[in-house]
Amino acid sequence: MTHASKPGSSTVTSGQSTIPPTNNTVTPPSETTKPHSTQTTRTKFVSGNGVALRAAPGPKAQIIDRLDRGKKVDLLQTEGQWSRIKDVLTQKEGWVASRFLRDDEPKREQIAKPSEPTIKSAPTISPTIIIQRIIAESVTSYPGTCACPYSTDRRGRRCGNRSAYSKPGGYAPICFAQDVTKSMIEAYR
Repeated sequence: MTHASKPGSSTVTSGQSTIPPTNNTVTPPSETTKPHSTQTTRTKFVSGNGVALRAAPGPKAQIIDRLDRGKKVDLLQTEGQWSRIKDVLTQKEGWVASRFLRDDEPKREQIAKPSEPTIKSAPTISPTIIIQRIIAESVTSYPGTCACPYSTDRRGRRCGNRSAYSKPGGYAPICFAQDVTKSMIEAYR
């Protein structure tokens, strides 16, 4: 004699019992059974300014981008003196020379490019430039055309011994660097 039963209960046929029916749903594999990547990424920091991110390992490979000091990157692979990295911010991948990567983040004062104090002194002019300016002012202040031996007159001839510099007495322009004294340089400043 066979009795109908509800789902999930056992069925009895002629006095024999059978295994209850199973649920036909498939259970997804757990996270622990998924294959893991063999490559592990480590965080590194760029230690140079304008470090070339290249398409392949080697100094002649195409440059993809430039990385500044303190840039956070993920190290993907190391091959000899080159490391394949991924820029955390832009997600660009490429190769850099391994010597430009550090484990620790540089301090803020190391990242700042100008290491000069915030108070800047007035720029100083080199003595050579001051000498050139003194000579130029002296030559332009002479009323004639032949101030110095290397000057030319109205006809285009070199002045030579006819120049005011070569004649004693009267106007004496400063024509050469050795004519400028240290006291003249200090007075100009």
